[in-house]
Amino acid sequence: MSITPSIPVVQGSGKSSLQHEGDALLLTRRHDEIRIPLAAIAQVRAEGRSLSVELTAPAGATAFTHRIDGTSEAAAAMFAATVNAALPEVAGRDTNADGTALVEAHTRPASRRERRNRLLKWWTAATVAPVVVLCVLIGVAGQPVGIVLFVPLGFVAAASTLMSLVSLSSWYREFRLTRHGITTLAVESPDRPGMYLYTDPAGLVRQVFTWAGRLSTTISYDPANPADVILPRSALFRRGELCFGVVCALGGVAFYATMIAMVVQSFTGSLDLSEPA
Repeated sequence: MSITPSIPVVQGSGKSSLQHEGDALLLTRRHDEIRIPLAAIAQVRAEGRSLSVELTAPAGATAFTHRIDGTSEAAAAMFAATVNAALPEVAGRDTNADGTALVEAHTRPASRRERRNRLLKWWTAATVAPVVVLCVLIGVAGQPVGIVLFVPLGFVAAASTLMSLVSLSSWYREFRLTRHGITTLAVESPDRPGMYLYTDPAGLVRQVFTWAGRLSTTISYDPANPADVILPRSALFRRGELCFGVVCALGGVAFYATMIAMVVQSFTGSLDLSEPA
């Protein structure tokens, strides 16, 4: 059986979502994914900004329900109506069976975007924290005017190291996938210019987007995670990105070293920022 492609993806609070995928509904939460076959669903109920998926259960037994909150009322209502209309046509569906036996749940590994965002947050905190400490230390050393100087210096140092992280991680990912991944051709979809299709080792057709106009384009993907795909760039561009990342890293280290040296000199008395040059 099929469900109309216009069925929405329902987004909920806490990075949760519910969507139709083949012959099942996929409930994604922060740390896990639950695949609910349509044959295991008794009904889907939209209740304001909440959406509940009630599973089938034997007569007299309490039905188990999966719930997602914080949804759009319109999306929840449309989702429930579409799925409920399709349920009677599901082959092998038994409303008196134990639907929980058909449900599959597993831990959801963090996506590449989530890992990248988490790394950027921690890296930002790690670059800002030393600046705060150095500002406190130079104030304790009796050079409060140094704080005025350290704020812009610290901003430049943190920004440089952050740009270095972004550039070097992007360069390394492309280096790793082009050297150790699978490189193949992706063919442009005749219906969607700019969308290129490739088939992973499991036979699943995946997509990647780039500039339209070519019949095919070269892509490289991770064999362990075929969704992790890149469009290889020219060697000159990659080398430029590597050089930019290294320069930013050295610049950030130089700014931090300058501030540390100024703090040390303030404590030893060899630097007095309050005196005119």
